[in-house]
Amino acid sequence: MQFSGGVYNPTQKHQNTPIMAHKHHPKEARIRAVQQHDGGRPASEICKEMNISPATLKRWRDQLHLLAPPDAAKMREQEKTIEHMARVVAEQAVQIRILQMALEKKR
Repeated sequence: MQFSGGVYNPTQKHQNTPIMAHKHHPKEARIRAVQQHDGGRPASEICKEMNISPATLKRWRDQLHLLAPPDAAKMREQEKTIEHMARVVAEQAVQIRILQMALEKKR
């Protein structure tokens, strides 16, 4: 421990170490950075351009839960299947209701 001037300040332990300022990057910039990385741009280039660490880029990727292109295509296909099945179920519900009404009239 070094004392400078008589008062000990624990925040000044490492006086020669530069302190990194906390930077706030807008969500759009984070999304763009992750998309560029997913698109094949090297992380080192993105990190250097945005003045961030590779760990920050990885954390953004994990936080944003962006899907890789093959996963996104598979997800769209599954959504189409779900929509189709929902239409089929709706049509069957209408048919069941029509048959129930017809049975009620016969009684």
